[in-house]
Amino acid sequence: MLDGGDVEDGCVVRQSKAYPVYDDDYRQNVDVFVAELERRYPGLHLAGRNGMHKYNNQDHAMMTAMLTARNIVAGQRLYDVWKVNQDAEYHESGLRTVPTRVRDR
Repeated sequence: MLDGGDVEDGCVVRQSKAYPVYDDDYRQNVDVFVAELERRYPGLHLAGRNGMHKYNNQDHAMMTAMLTARNIVAGQRLYDVWKVNQDAEYHESGLRTVPTRVRDR
């Protein structure tokens, strides 16, 4: 998939049974965390439940991986993987048909 000479370093850290804490400040805290990662480590790509420390369904976790792969291949962040599984629909249109939330009338 890639030339080994293009890789400077890599690491996988596995932590069993680690789940995020969802509280009133969760979204704001994640936004701060993501902005700092982007600033300090622009080449770092997080995906999936444990990589993003986000409780996603399996299909959402896999979608973050697929969109991350597309971002890496493109050499830029075309997709915001942090928006997958927000408000029960994908914000990246045209990738997959997903049921939308039923609104009260």
